[in-house]
Amino acid sequence: MSEKIYAYVGNWSFQAKPEKGKGISVFEFHPEDGSMTLIETVHPEVAAGQLYLDEKNGILYSNDECGERHGEIGGGGYLLAFSIDRGTGKLTLMNRKETLSPEPSYLCLDKSGKYLLACHCSDPWHVTRIVRQEDGTFSNEVLFDDTALVMFRLKEDGSLGDICDMAITPGSGGKDPLSSVKVDPVSGHIQLVRVISRQHTVLASPDGEMLVVCDKGMDKIYTFRIDREKGKLVRLSEWQAPEVACFPRYAAFHPSIPVLYVNNENYAQLNAFHYDSGSGKLERFHCVYLLPEDPGMVNGKPVGAQDLLVHPNGKTLYCSLFSLNEIVVCSLDETGVPHPVQHIPNRGVMSRGLALSPDGRYLLSGNMVSGDITLFSVLPDGTLADTGRTTEAVSPSAIRMLTIRDED
Repeated sequence: MSEKIYAYVGNWSFQAKPEKGKGISVFEFHPEDGSMTLIETVHPEVAAGQLYLDEKNGILYSNDECGERHGEIGGGGYLLAFSIDRGTGKLTLMNRKETLSPEPSYLCLDKSGKYLLACHCSDPWHVTRIVRQEDGTFSNEVLFDDTALVMFRLKEDGSLGDICDMAITPGSGGKDPLSSVKVDPVSGHIQLVRVISRQHTVLASPDGEMLVVCDKGMDKIYTFRIDREKGKLVRLSEWQAPEVACFPRYAAFHPSIPVLYVNNENYAQLNAFHYDSGSGKLERFHCVYLLPEDPGMVNGKPVGAQDLLVHPNGKTLYCSLFSLNEIVVCSLDETGVPHPVQHIPNRGVMSRGLALSPDGRYLLSGNMVSGDITLFSVLPDGTLADTGRTTEAVSPSAIRMLTIRDED
């Protein structure tokens, strides 16, 4: 029986129109040595920061993390559905749908296969409106974009149907005593602290019954479930981080025990939660600083995390740190407590996406700013060894891998 392995790489960039474009790149992955051969890059106009791979049906879903509808000012971003040619790995666009909220940042397929969810980072802009009161006097109000978790119903062929529900997560409008405005010195992006909701990740628990949404704008984590009969989102619970401006970013579940891990964009701390997928309740039982000591500001900002990945065997966790451009390896004990055991340079700039090869022998690091993918061997204890191999890419942000066997 022969097989082929394809790596689908979503490209994202701080620049609106980077020289090499963005889009989705398709590589053939060669498991004998971890090398990759580029097959194609499609839709370079799409800011494909995240991908979801439906392996069963051979469909790749992508976000287009933009804040403006095509040809308009404002209006929100898009989701796209692609069919995968099982012979060549190439992608064909099935359809594209507006998400209604700006900057869709992550997407997740429900276990039923009937619903696709997208969360949104939203734009940090505001508008001041002058309001005439009933007594004839004047005042003003400040308005921000709505930030929503949006649920699409999928068609029988897996293409995107219409939006069937959404849940807006509120911000403070700048009226929280802890609200402030910062500018990211690396990207130049405005960072509003506890002013607006900025959803960064939506992820389903291993049993598929609970959704977790990380809200870096409000330093919160929300949980939801899906009423599948009615096609509705049901809000379950929320958790407020005590650390201000930590920006909860990515989440990953332990594969066999009820433990959730969440890292932070603005603080190199990893949080571990016990969770109940029925009630959605989160209880933080452990947190660990991922560095031996706080390095302070690096390139003008605190060291924080990018991607987060738990090995399928439940024994190792991997987290990439930007500014320092390294990967932290944590061993996981039988209770799920993480223990940092290794810090290894990723040999690239801004490791935004991590992925394991299907056989678990290799870890891939997609380095967005340097535009390359670096390769590491996974050793028996879960730690990494640098292979020295680098594959040129565009601006890799998310990596998803698909194995096609000749019997499929």
